[in-house]
Amino acid sequence: MNLKKFALRGMIILAVVIALCILFSGTIRTLTTPKVRFAKAKMGKLETVTELKGQVAFPDSEKITVNVPEGQSLTITALLVSPGEHVYAGARLVTMKVTGGEKTLEELQATYEKARKNLDDWERKNGNIRLSRNEELWMAAYEKASAAERAEQNARLELLIALEPLEIKEVPEQLPENADEYMRSCFAAWEETEKVRTEARKELQALDRYAIADDVWTLLEQKKGYEKELADSESKMMEIQMLMRKVSVITAPHEGYIATVSVERNGTVNSGTETILTITPEGKSPVIRADTSEIKQNIQKGASVRVDTDSWGRPETRIINTGMDDTGHPYADAEITQDIIYALGSVSTMMQDKITLRLTTKAQQSTCLIPASAVRGQGEEGRYVYYAEQEESAFAGKKITVRKMPVKVLSENASTVSIEDDISYFKIIYMEDRHINEGDTVMQYEE
Repeated sequence: MNLKKFALRGMIILAVVIALCILFSGTIRTLTTPKVRFAKAKMGKLETVTELKGQVAFPDSEKITVNVPEGQSLTITALLVSPGEHVYAGARLVTMKVTGGEKTLEELQATYEKARKNLDDWERKNGNIRLSRNEELWMAAYEKASAAERAEQNARLELLIALEPLEIKEVPEQLPENADEYMRSCFAAWEETEKVRTEARKELQALDRYAIADDVWTLLEQKKGYEKELADSESKMMEIQMLMRKVSVITAPHEGYIATVSVERNGTVNSGTETILTITPEGKSPVIRADTSEIKQNIQKGASVRVDTDSWGRPETRIINTGMDDTGHPYADAEITQDIIYALGSVSTMMQDKITLRLTTKAQQSTCLIPASAVRGQGEEGRYVYYAEQEESAFAGKKITVRKMPVKVLSENASTVSIEDDISYFKIIYMEDRHINEGDTVMQYEE
């Protein structure tokens, strides 16, 4: 009986010892075994966010010009807009005046009045001069011959200038074979004026017997001079007065944004056609243009872009155009939305500094994506991942062994890596609580 009690007591003690060993062995294994998490790779298109620097640009613009007659100039009296400013049709942009316009008008008025007086005096003294029909024909033939003579001289001068490369000093009877097309066109033009001149002189010679007497001719030429002086001064006064009214205020032809301003207050615009401002075409707007020379990805129209601001978050916009600038650098144009204008201020304000953009691009093809922290190693050939190899046993339970797998990285961003091979069916190890190596036994974190 005592032996049975002793045996029973021994079995109980042994069971307790075994239970304690199992309990403490699990606790020790839990404390000493690295703990890891598993990442599940998935197929998808990698999104990459890239920081770009951009500035306001005007892809399309129209010129606002003024035509200044020869010998005149304009002075800018007020500049009412600046680059980047939004204007509506009819908005006042620039005010100008004809430089010395009032003084010139006074001088022309004096010339006009003097010519008018001289002409009136001539009519009073010589109003009885009358030409016969034949004398009028001779006078018309004379003026025609004079005009033909001037035309021939001008054509001959232009021809000789054209023939300078061939070292021809006088008009030849015919052009050499090595004459170019421009020389031949000048020669043909001269031949035509020479023909007209010859015919006009023949007409005049046929009417020589009706030539006007020298004293009468002198008086008639004097009258023509007064009439020309009168007409010229009147024409110039009208020209200046019309110009003064036209340039007093330059207005916007339509709604748009001022792209450039080519003049400044108190500056001058000289004779000819001068551009004073440029404006975006109707319906067109400026953009934020970013240099994409350093971007490896192919940027597509419609790509999402966010704009950094100090206090308004990051308003979103999109890429509306891509291309190459005049220097051969690629660029991407982002649309300027009302949200961006509210966040950064007016377009004029935006033009004062660079604008930070964050471009989101998505890969064109799906690849295997895993968390960036799960990819280890450096360099193109040295990247790898650890995956879990699991074994089950009745006594030891589940055993997880670390295995190493090389991977080829295609691209990556701060949080995700795109790899070439499909490893979506592996349990990828990451976020371990201590250093691990291939072949180590690990445990999964208990969630």
